[in-house]
Amino acid sequence: MSDAPPAPNSGGAGQEKPDKQGRTQGSPLRGIPSGPPRIGGGGGVSIRPAQPPDLPAVITLWRQLQDINASFDARLALNEGAVDWFIGYLGDQLDNPNMSVLVAEHEKMIVAYTFGQIMRRPTLASGDCGYVADVCVREGWRGRGIGRQLYQCLRTWFRANGIMAIEVQVVRANPASQAFWRKMGYSEFLRTLRVDMDTT
Repeated sequence: MSDAPPAPNSGGAGQEKPDKQGRTQGSPLRGIPSGPPRIGGGGGVSIRPAQPPDLPAVITLWRQLQDINASFDARLALNEGAVDWFIGYLGDQLDNPNMSVLVAEHEKMIVAYTFGQIMRRPTLASGDCGYVADVCVREGWRGRGIGRQLYQCLRTWFRANGIMAIEVQVVRANPASQAFWRKMGYSEFLRTLRVDMDTT
């Protein structure tokens, strides 16, 4: 089971949707690195910004994450074009100053990844916020604190960009993911409600 599930790259109340390039409304932050430098981790694992050659391994982990999500709720199952779309989408984000895509690496093998984005909220007094889209750790590497290390690096990146609040969406039926994010200090903020039109 992954350390955390992904969430759609669109927000709830007061959260602005990014365009196809992952940009959100408002002026982008300039002059700030797109990710933190390589950081040494325990057990020979290092964390660094993702590069184009990392994408196949990241996509493999992303697909595993989506399968986990769908096992909790069938409405989260991928459609036929999802993988191709995500390959193009994620590749476009590597140079986006409002995005940070990080990987955890062990002996040239990608064992985990995360990515987050800055969400522009020009109408809210609380201002812009960070959004954690994905955290996924390869099976066999879970339980070693890698997900926590990735999140801490992403958190550092948000702070360096002047972001003082971070949000994440969690699959309600996934207790392990709920527990992980609460350990990271998160508490319930917004609640997403849904209706399927063919059943009402």
